[in-house]
Amino acid sequence: MELNISIKNKDDIERFILILNVGMMTAIKECVISIEEAENYLYSPYSVEKIRKLGINEDVIKLIELGCELEDVESLIPDRLSSAIDEISAKSSKLLRTIPKSAPPLKKWID
Repeated sequence: MELNISIKNKDDIERFILILNVGMMTAIKECVISIEEAENYLYSPYSVEKIRKLGINEDVIKLIELGCELEDVESLIPDRLSSAIDEISAKSSKLLRTIPKSAPPLKKWID
């Protein structure tokens, strides 16, 4: 079984990443997924490199890099983890509001 997601418009890619980011932060905070799982999905140097090569907004990339640091926060300053998660989520939502939506007809992200 396979699911392919295809996004070609830069604004749509940034919106998708930010929507995913908000969802991941919620899932981590609610203990639905672990930070390690989130690293496998999105928060890794590999992901940062891939999206940087696409010319994605540096503010979006910085939020992914903050996600990469969550494991360090959890192990070194665990009392700061909840606020770090909230900060990433809030910044992602704020940035998401600034990225233009595609004009209809919208291309579906799932192929």
